[in-house]
Amino acid sequence: MNKRRREILTALQPAVDFAFRSVSSQKTTEPRDIPGFTFSPRADASAPATLMIYGIIGGGGFFSDGIAATDVAGALKQIGPGPINVKLNSPGGDVFDGVAIHSLLAAHPGLVTVDVDGLAASAASFIMLAGDHIRGPKNSFVMLHDAMTAPYGNSATLRSAADLLDKVSGSMAEMYADRAGEDAAFWRDVMTVNGEDGTWYTGSEAFDAGLYDSVTAFTHGEDSEEEEYAVARLLSGWDPVLGARARAFLAAHKTPEPTEEPETTVRWDRQQFSEIMKGAFA
Repeated sequence: MNKRRREILTALQPAVDFAFRSVSSQKTTEPRDIPGFTFSPRADASAPATLMIYGIIGGGGFFSDGIAATDVAGALKQIGPGPINVKLNSPGGDVFDGVAIHSLLAAHPGLVTVDVDGLAASAASFIMLAGDHIRGPKNSFVMLHDAMTAPYGNSATLRSAADLLDKVSGSMAEMYADRAGEDAAFWRDVMTVNGEDGTWYTGSEAFDAGLYDSVTAFTHGEDSEEEEYAVARLLSGWDPVLGARARAFLAAHKTPEPTEEPETTVRWDRQQFSEIMKGAFA
């Protein structure tokens, strides 16, 4: 980890503390059953463990059923030191949990490879940056915007959250710059130019922008058309929050609903999900 990245992580520590405080009232230490969150230990010392983040990010407020930093911390503790592959397909959620998850992964003692299998939007795009190597198929999508959250509390808590959001947005821009080049001002413009709609990149564009280290096939052995439909199936659960180009990609790759869905697939009632996201990001 280079000096600049260490400095950014240090600057983000208040946001990490905020995320962990938001779930401090949870007394149980038992792992939660969270949709889209699973992990698998490594088969041997040299093999990578797998951490799957296929859901909304957050452990409180609007996102109480999402993937919290405490969930990831518990998984990493069980996995232990060594290489880890993070499988990512998420529309984001609470930025403070996203920052905390990023910090946990960035500090993990071992090579962290991040695969953006479908979507890395909002807070998930920041989690993505924790990878020592970041990759994804050409038709995956990444979305960047200014930090947003949905805190619960009194006026002092909300003012504190607003101040933290400003600091987090600046630090996020620094992290994008550290990863992809350009300066922080360039990335703040990318984050803010379209307001809360954000700036969307395809996997190929993310590679060109320096956000991906490589563009990969979704699974080995699939041809290009099969890969596109595989990515579309993962994106389809998030269509209420997708950008125009991502929706156009889905429209061109309609597939029948599976009769039996894999355990790793997260599907939400789309109207309810859309209302939750609008309320959280208003």
